[in-house]
Amino acid sequence: MAAAAATVTAVSSGGKRERDIVDAGMPKKAKRGRPPPPPEEVETFLAAAESTLARRFAAKYNYDVVKDAPMDGRYEWVRVGP
Repeated sequence: MAAAAATVTAVSSGGKRERDIVDAGMPKKAKRGRPPPPPEEVETFLAAAESTLARRFAAKYNYDVVKDAPMDGRYEWVRVGP
């Protein structure tokens, strides 16, 4: 197996030698952009998306995934298994 790190020697325009250690296993750093949103904003966004999905599922299949219970509607749910 090849070594994880390789040594690269470069000569700058001033004639000085520079040694850089390049790790082949490390991914390149991502470009800096906007900072990530605060955790509260992420939680609010995901809670709203989850609520919307739960309402759509309940309307389509008459099953409440939050309470894990069937609802009255066009399907009749039957418990299977223990």
